[in-house]
Amino acid sequence: MLFTKKNDTDFLLLLIKASENTLQAAQTFRTAMMGNEPPATFYPQLRDLEHNGDQITHQIFKGLNKVFITPIEREDIMELASKVDDVLDGIEASIARFDYLNITFTDKYMKEFSAVLVASCQHILDAMKLLSKKKYMQLTEHTVQINSLENEADRLMREGIREIFTNPKEPYHDFKLKELYERLEQTTDACEDVANILEGVVLRYS
Repeated sequence: MLFTKKNDTDFLLLLIKASENTLQAAQTFRTAMMGNEPPATFYPQLRDLEHNGDQITHQIFKGLNKVFITPIEREDIMELASKVDDVLDGIEASIARFDYLNITFTDKYMKEFSAVLVASCQHILDAMKLLSKKKYMQLTEHTVQINSLENEADRLMREGIREIFTNPKEPYHDFKLKELYERLEQTTDACEDVANILEGVVLRYS
């Protein structure tokens, strides 16, 4: 059975939905970093968003098993869904560290990381919307910005870890910070992975 036009757009709409959910998670993480409450209090909310993201990803994969014709390459849809989910998983894993490592404070690096994540997720969402409209060349403006933000995250991780070793405190305290900074940087790597897949789509379809 051939794909109808309505079903054709469903995968792209689901990718937008997944990106919206991931942006909401990034914004929630940003709120956790900038507020006065212990960050771990936001863990249940982010866990729920992560579960919602899993359901959207499952819906995409389930749909792909039922059709032969897709709006873009099947592998691109699968990789985009998987990598957007990786971003969401990374945000949830970061807030979880505040819980199980008992980190009750935030610092300038955590706050700046949260700003990078919000900006990156916003660019992912904007790019997905352009993808659904087949505006491939405009899409690249956002992938360039995501790559630039990932470089900023690399800098934050280097500076944060440098400060840990330049001004060491209690070893367990320092371990917790290093663990968190590295996880946050890995999450921005996942954002860059999304951008790289989108750039491949642009090359094939523009």
